[in-house]
Amino acid sequence: MALGIALFLIWVVLLLRFPRVMLPISGAVAALALLVAAALGLRHWYTGNLIDHLHTSVAFQPDDCAFGKPLRVLIENRSDRTATQIRWQLTATQPDYNTNLVDVGITDATYQTEQALPPGQQWQGCYRVPPLRSGAHAADLEYRLDRLDADFQD
Repeated sequence: MALGIALFLIWVVLLLRFPRVMLPISGAVAALALLVAAALGLRHWYTGNLIDHLHTSVAFQPDDCAFGKPLRVLIENRSDRTATQIRWQLTATQPDYNTNLVDVGITDATYQTEQALPPGQQWQGCYRVPPLRSGAHAADLEYRLDRLDADFQD
């Protein structure tokens, strides 16, 4: 922060002292900064579109999963690129409510899979129910994957 303020003050002093030299340099720096910002914004938009093509579902299904891991997570890659390092955060809510009942004081319920998911393929895994707030029963809740994020290969 202090370095940024010092650089800004130096730039203002130089701009006032040598305007004929500093104006073209300032314009070039501003154009370069806009170009970098546009490239980063475009990349963020493109990655967001690819993540929108990852369709997910999570359900409490103790009969379909191993003992102690009753949450079945299904992820389908409908994009045209291979997804890797898929990460998500699990939320649990009562039906018709939106309050997250996962006890975030103990865990943030963040999960990931290391497996690459090629286009058109599905992945499923079973997970433990994260610690819930007192009074919440795992079988009565609706589960959702939030903050879905992934890396994509070319």
